[in-house]
Amino acid sequence: MKLRKLRHDSSSVSAYLETAALLEQVRSQVKVAADFRLSPEVDSPVTFGITVPMILLPQGFPSMDSQFQAAIACHELLHVLRRDWAHHLAEELIRACFWFHPAIAWLIARVRLAREQVVDFEVVVRTNARKTYLKALLEFTASRAYAATVPAPLFLAERQLAERIALMLKEVRMSRTRLIISLTGIGCSIVVAVTLAAWIFPLKGAPLAAQVKPIPSVIDNQSAEGSVERNSIWIDAVKRGSMPLQIRSAGTIVRGEGSANLVARVTVPASMTGEVHADQSATVNTRSGVLKGHVLRVNEVLTEETRSVDIALNGSLPAGVEEGLPVDATIAIGELDNVLWVGRPANIAANTSKSVFKIAADGTGAERVNVKFGRASVQTIEILDGLKVGDKIILSDMSDWEKYARIHLK
Repeated sequence: MKLRKLRHDSSSVSAYLETAALLEQVRSQVKVAADFRLSPEVDSPVTFGITVPMILLPQGFPSMDSQFQAAIACHELLHVLRRDWAHHLAEELIRACFWFHPAIAWLIARVRLAREQVVDFEVVVRTNARKTYLKALLEFTASRAYAATVPAPLFLAERQLAERIALMLKEVRMSRTRLIISLTGIGCSIVVAVTLAAWIFPLKGAPLAAQVKPIPSVIDNQSAEGSVERNSIWIDAVKRGSMPLQIRSAGTIVRGEGSANLVARVTVPASMTGEVHADQSATVNTRSGVLKGHVLRVNEVLTEETRSVDIALNGSLPAGVEEGLPVDATIAIGELDNVLWVGRPANIAANTSKSVFKIAADGTGAERVNVKFGRASVQTIEILDGLKVGDKIILSDMSDWEKYARIHLK
């Protein structure tokens, strides 16, 4: 979720022509595809993604020296070429499995340092600019105001800086014989460590103490009673009157056909587009706020199952609303007159019969009752049988209390 938010809040580097041209040149040299974007929430380059690699750069990246930009871009693109994001995820899974072992955290830190040192070496070989690359590392050290909390490998981690620079300043080469001996020793050490861990670590739990009381068996549904906090659930009362009918769909902000104005273009099932007409009111959630609008037109068929609908946005648009922004829209397609209806409970489909919890008259509890539901909208549903006007029911997901016939409201 954090990485998705960073991707969403980032902006394209295309506005900075010189930087965009330089990054494209480095991309062609490394021969790997990745999307460079600027983010105000990172203070060091961040690379993540496997099928669609993303490289987030600090907001001040375009103002840096072009040689620094090229070295940093080469470093991040080499991570993409090596698919280091997949390695990073695998290491996090290993860390989660062996959370109890302090040596695992140390080992993963050393592996990641070694990975950065390998990429540093490759950058120096490709660019033949060791001094420039060292200055780029130090430039980020001087400009960072805080340690960004990002769930992805950063270009520069303070704990790695000294060792990375020290290795680049050395001219040491390990012979093949020494390398083979070192790897063999490491492999043997790992086997010994795993064997000792399996022998020492208790794989069988101790028996329960004799004084622990056995858990009573679950009583039958007819007499079972659970307990729920009242402020943790949604409740609505049954009403008679006009029930609003709505359609909810997702889409993006685009330029209107033959116009410079922005519109929301959403996808609607073809079976429902017969109920969508021009000038119907709509609301559009842009993440920056909810805007009011109206249906502009129903477009041609996208596929056999879907069509697109353009929604005009009323009034001035808030900052951040631009082409390509994902949105959710709710279209008011009409209403049902003189029907019994209520807010739509969780996991309830139209034209079905299902049990729900009805609040008791004194409000201290709720009892399961069978209800026959009719036509449904996004947030409302018609009541055909089982409830009357004024009855209050729980709308929240009550699957955890499925075995209970009654519940107590605390």
